Amino acid sequence: MTNKDPNDFLFHVDLRKYLDILARQKAFIIVFSLAAMVSSIVLTYAVSERYDTQTTIFYRPQESSLLRQKNTEAFGAPVPNAPFKVIQQTLRDIVMSEVILRPVVEELGLDAETEVEESLWYRQWIHNAREVAHNALSNTWMLLKYGRTIDEDPTDRAIQRLRENIQLRATKDSYVYVLKVRDKDAARAAKTVDTLGSALVHWLKAQDQNPAERRTVQLETQLVEKEGQITQLQEQRQELLNAYNIVSVNEEREEGVRNVYSLEEESAQLNGQIAAKRRKIASLEREMQKKKSGYIQPQDYKRMASEKLFEEVELQGLLARLASIHSSMQAMKGKLLDMPTLQKQLDELNLKIEAATREYQHLKDLYLEASAQALSPEIETRVLHSAVVPARPVYPIKIYHVGSTAILSLMLSMGMVYVLAYFNIRIFFASQGLGGRRGTDGNFELENTHYVR
Repeated sequence: MTNKDPNDFLFHVDLRKYLDILARQKAFIIVFSLAAMVSSIVLTYAVSERYDTQTTIFYRPQESSLLRQKNTEAFGAPVPNAPFKVIQQTLRDIVMSEVILRPVVEELGLDAETEVEESLWYRQWIHNAREVAHNALSNTWMLLKYGRTIDEDPTDRAIQRLRENIQLRATKDSYVYVLKVRDKDAARAAKTVDTLGSALVHWLKAQDQNPAERRTVQLETQLVEKEGQITQLQEQRQELLNAYNIVSVNEEREEGVRNVYSLEEESAQLNGQIAAKRRKIASLEREMQKKKSGYIQPQDYKRMASEKLFEEVELQGLLARLASIHSSMQAMKGKLLDMPTLQKQLDELNLKIEAATREYQHLKDLYLEASAQALSPEIETRVLHSAVVPARPVYPIKIYHVGSTAILSLMLSMGMVYVLAYFNIRIFFASQGLGGRRGTDGNFELENTHYVR
């Protein structure tokens, strides 16, 4: 054989030689692939069947009537509107949280050991063997991880198992979400989905109503306190007005000024009348004094004396009335002097009452809004339909397992043929020494290697 350039091997490959060895060893490839396919289909019977069922959850943005302008902030900055991704992630975290899963597990009894009764004996045997193998593998893995076996709480283990078999996904950018659960039991899977959906809806409704109910109670207490404060201030104002025996300061001031002016006019008139009476009395005294020395009729003297006495009586009445008017004027003027202080106190009380009334109205609006939110039956999330009990399992699908095993076993067996032939492994090939793997010119020839028949 002539010498060839080793690089020519990369560009001049005779595929027929490589295909020929596969043709000669087709029995090995077929047997290997069939054995792998049979093992694969046997394993599908050893693995528990899984059933998927789902329900549809509709998220409806809730309309709310706000009597007061509100703004939601976090760390001093306004919170942006929630996008679809945030809503989906929030719903997923809620449905997989302890607050939802633990009540569902306890309600459905998923943490209890259930005995499965199969109709056929061999299926019952397979189920029992599968459970024994699963427990053994679990204990072995725990022993390898921690160096000892740990008795886990059945409820916690059931919650973790349920969490791993829950899926919540959105149908693109929409408010419709699909809640899916995978379980060994088809009926239990459907019941679990319905219970999870109901628990999610009730929890979200509680998050809307419970804060509103607590806020309603708080606002009701504040309303009662504010109403009592307003009543107390009004009573203080009324007591202050009663102490001065007035109804309105402005009206009382105007009325007082008019009364003082009238009293001053009446005092001036009385002073004039008193002066006239005194002059008349003095005139009568002079007349009586003059006629005392001369001759006068007794009836005239008696008349003048009676007239003088009458005038003196009237004078005393005018003086008493003038004193009363002066006393009233002094009291009225003193009361008018106290009006600015009274007005200041009343203004302060009125300002407090007005401020308390505004606060009361604000609390009233908030109370009505909270009451409407607490009593509103509308919620953001609702379950559109109940889950359907699946009739066909989604795992294991035998054709998929057998098909993938066939492809992988063919690739693996063909690779083993080339590798074992190249290295002249004696497990499958009869060793012919170095010459059995090289031709007369020293180059590698696969056709010189044969399997043991």
